[in-house]
Amino acid sequence: MKNNEITSNEILNLLKKEDKALSLWLDTASISFDEENKLLTIKVTNSLHKKTLNNKYNNLIQKILKKHLGYNVSLNIEINKDPEKTKNMFSKIVIKEHQIQLPLESKTDYIPSLNNKFRFENFIVGDSNKFAHAACRSVAEAPGQTYNPLFIYGGVGLGKTHLLHAIGNYVYDHYPSFKIIITTAEKFLYEVVQKIRESKMDEFKEKYRNADLLLVDDIEFLQKGEAAKEEFFHTFNELYNLNKQIVATSDSPPQELKLEDRLKSRFGAGIIVDILPPNFEMRVAILKQKAKELNKFVPDNVIGYIAEHVENNIRYLGSTLLTMFAIASQNNDEITIETARLAIKTTNPSFDTTKKIGIDSIQQIVSEYFGIKIQDLTSKKRPDNISKARQIAMYITRQLTDYSLVQIGQYFGGKDHTTVMHAINKVEKIISTDEKFKKTIEELINRIKK
Repeated sequence: MKNNEITSNEILNLLKKEDKALSLWLDTASISFDEENKLLTIKVTNSLHKKTLNNKYNNLIQKILKKHLGYNVSLNIEINKDPEKTKNMFSKIVIKEHQIQLPLESKTDYIPSLNNKFRFENFIVGDSNKFAHAACRSVAEAPGQTYNPLFIYGGVGLGKTHLLHAIGNYVYDHYPSFKIIITTAEKFLYEVVQKIRESKMDEFKEKYRNADLLLVDDIEFLQKGEAAKEEFFHTFNELYNLNKQIVATSDSPPQELKLEDRLKSRFGAGIIVDILPPNFEMRVAILKQKAKELNKFVPDNVIGYIAEHVENNIRYLGSTLLTMFAIASQNNDEITIETARLAIKTTNPSFDTTKKIGIDSIQQIVSEYFGIKIQDLTSKKRPDNISKARQIAMYITRQLTDYSLVQIGQYFGGKDHTTVMHAINKVEKIISTDEKFKKTIEELINRIKK
């Protein structure tokens, strides 16, 4: 029995040493190891604790044990119902020399309303958001110690809410004892009004002022309610003075919001970061990731077409993809630029494709002229007739449109910009020495302009 207890302690220390996040979840747990039956039992304090270990750490625990013990171990996680074993969940308070025990509410009993899909791992980083992303990572890794408060602002659909939830999910995974409150300013305002009517403001203050991490989306809604602004100011002060992390998002920087100067000043005491609309390359990356998440294949030229025409809202990129898949499924069609055009028109009725010459029309006319398929232009095929047509199409695109080399490359099968430059230079060189070839280019350009 004594050896068994020693083995259990050794295993507990081993698990804690192997993984920092797991160590936090095991701090209030007790472990017993039955070596004969190769069974490890972990007793925890509540159902959330049990659920987290089962869902997030079950495989990791078994992997660690097999690594060090050399054999598979069965894992049993259960709630400890013995009050003597859970005495660490109680606080001793002395009043008039009488000792009593008061159960403390475990912070891990509160489950924040986090969207599990919004994580740092699936957030596409580019020039338009890399500073905001870095600031959010720093805050998540060391809440209350780096940038506090953190204020994120930017237009609709650029990823502010994603980053807000990513912070919450990271802290929830790595700081299990933290109480996380995530809300919107509109909901905060509604709660203030409701609790005032019910004469339960003490309950409201207890909820918000005991948070370790307060995440507030769309802070601009606070402009609508005086009582909410006042309550948020005092909540802010209380948490800030206790070094608790505060993160807020808005569509505008603090100085442009109709808030009291004292609250604007509080936000300015931390760090303010903005998120700008994604550039073309970033929109392509976002579309590719979303297609991958949906387990769908989308040709590079279609990705390029959507990325070109859906510019300022990441949410619209996702909704356009979903609409395109639905249209293709209903009509039993392949994913083409025409399908993408219909999808964009559906999600944005004001979409106008007649504003400028598109690469799709250039590809169609060039492929018809040379008697090949459009797909050949975007493929990796290298026969002379296809390579020649592809290079000509790239050259004409550069001449008739304002697309960048990167954009042109994306339309032609995700080619590198140096490949596009090589094609353009090659066509220009032939034009300067071959009159017949030059006339072919001119004829194609005239057809495209009609």
